[in-house]
Amino acid sequence: MARLREYERKRSKGRTPEPFGAAGRAGGDPIFVVQRHDARRLHYDFRLERDGALASWAVPKGIPREPGQRHLAVHVEDHPLDYAGFEGEIPAGQYGAGTVEIWDRGTYELLEEKKDGGLTVRLAGERLRGIWTLVPAKLDGDEKNWLLLRKQDDADGSVKAKGREYAPMLATLAPDVPSGDGWMHEVKWDGYRAIARFAGAEATLTSRRGNDMTERFASVARALARAVRTPDCVVDGEVCALDDDGRSSFSVMQQGKGPLVYYAFDVLEVDGEPLVDLPLHERRARLAELLDLRDTTVRLSETFDDGRALYEAAGKQGLEGVIAKKADSR
Repeated sequence: MARLREYERKRSKGRTPEPFGAAGRAGGDPIFVVQRHDARRLHYDFRLERDGALASWAVPKGIPREPGQRHLAVHVEDHPLDYAGFEGEIPAGQYGAGTVEIWDRGTYELLEEKKDGGLTVRLAGERLRGIWTLVPAKLDGDEKNWLLLRKQDDADGSVKAKGREYAPMLATLAPDVPSGDGWMHEVKWDGYRAIARFAGAEATLTSRRGNDMTERFASVARALARAVRTPDCVVDGEVCALDDDGRSSFSVMQQGKGPLVYYAFDVLEVDGEPLVDLPLHERRARLAELLDLRDTTVRLSETFDDGRALYEAAGKQGLEGVIAKKADSR
């Protein structure tokens, strides 16, 4: 297929698991797919079925979610239709080396096609529902630089949480570890509480007093941006410095020593949907799905059923204590 020559030219068949077929489909509405591509630079690939192939754009900041919001979308080579189902690891040394995951998929309706190639589509996906427009804006004089715009759509019934602020819940000192069913126990990390807000695939870190700590913990913010599998969400956790034994230590942090890590223990919002009213055990499950933990800078704070045993172990290791949370609490 002539329009796939550029795709095939850039890739070595047999050295990458990416598909090379040009299989057609048996009718139905045209499909779209958004793939999270953790390559040299993290981005999201937006693909629309067009004339037997997938017209494709690389969107560094992810798909815009709020009406009026616009993101750069770099027009790249067409991909085969089979690529809509591709997930996997493109090996080092190959074009686009890195991890590809499907972030969303579904069908779409073409609402308008302009003479300059601009497209307006209504997406019906698992995450994305509503109207988006692709504009060949030729930013910086480059014809590959388009804009992807989120359009106002009164029929879009998705939940929005634009600009919602979250005050961190604080622990209450207790004389003993609570017992009985329904409790989840975690180590009390000795660092800085930090709510991480992701917008356009970039992370901002805010202290429990509302101070911006992004610049201070820039390495953590960068690691979080790559570790979270969606470009827009809010995560709660703690920035810690590790001592020589791998334990969180506030004194090590004050001295400016030791590697920095982020222990994530809650997720408050995903893709504009507030999760704070869900029970903790459901939020924890969502958090585990959300995090890519290959970079050890970002860690999931483990939970334990036996709070007494955890408390005793924490004491032996010189840790501050434990945090106990009701599994069904908001």
